Amino acid sequence: MFLPEDWSDDRVRCRAAGIPDEVVYRPKWKIALELFDRARDNGVTFDWLTFDEGYGGKPEFLRELHGRTQCFVGEVPRTFTGWIHEPRVTDRAFRRAKGRGRKTPRTVAGSRPAISVEHMLKYSPELRDQAWVRYRVKDGEKGPMVWEAKHVRITVKDEKGLPGMRLHLVVARNVLDPTEIKFFVGDAPPETNVQTLLLVAFSRWRIERCFEDQKQEVGLDQWEGRHWRGLKRHLILTSVSYLFMARVRESLRKKKSRPDRVPGAYGNGSPGTELVA
Repeated sequence: MFLPEDWSDDRVRCRAAGIPDEVVYRPKWKIALELFDRARDNGVTFDWLTFDEGYGGKPEFLRELHGRTQCFVGEVPRTFTGWIHEPRVTDRAFRRAKGRGRKTPRTVAGSRPAISVEHMLKYSPELRDQAWVRYRVKDGEKGPMVWEAKHVRITVKDEKGLPGMRLHLVVARNVLDPTEIKFFVGDAPPETNVQTLLLVAFSRWRIERCFEDQKQEVGLDQWEGRHWRGLKRHLILTSVSYLFMARVRESLRKKKSRPDRVPGAYGNGSPGTELVA
């Protein structure tokens, strides 16, 4: 459970609501890593992870996933910085008039500074001059969802201002609304194609649909109370109820002779993105 920072700082208020003293504010990305590690310890593995820019904008979160050798594609803010051409790094000592120079790793003199992914799209020839390629991501309630994309590999700037992880960068633009542009970074083998990266990037709608169903059909957001324990019980009950309905739905689907034409990239229930003219 996430506890807001202003609540965490007011322990009198927390005790009145029954919140244990050991429950304190923690950034959401740290909670996410804890859940990830717990799942792995219980034998659950993930082919991919995906997340919004609230997590993608935290370089520490990306580094932790990279250290765990977990493939991911996540949305990042347009201010996310890095290099298309990785600069060289030197640890030669700084020149000083007297005494020994201090050795500090740094990019070599004359290296281009890291720039935001938004500026890469505008000014870097590798992205600016690259043609947009259209992909039919999935079929939505209002028809096919078509986005056009550009792709390049980038090096992320770490907390010391030095080159860090080497990631995929996918820039996606909504065909129906060209002003809507999304930036995604992915940690995956270099040969991973754009269709796969886009499929993972736009798979987040399933999670959002789960929350929407829980709120509208199971009553996730229809709780009014004053106590921490009551809130946790409500969340557990709604989650178990939703799990029950999901399993019943899955068992009923298995009884059908052919799959329903549920929304998918090909409009027939099959997963994957589709390259379109």
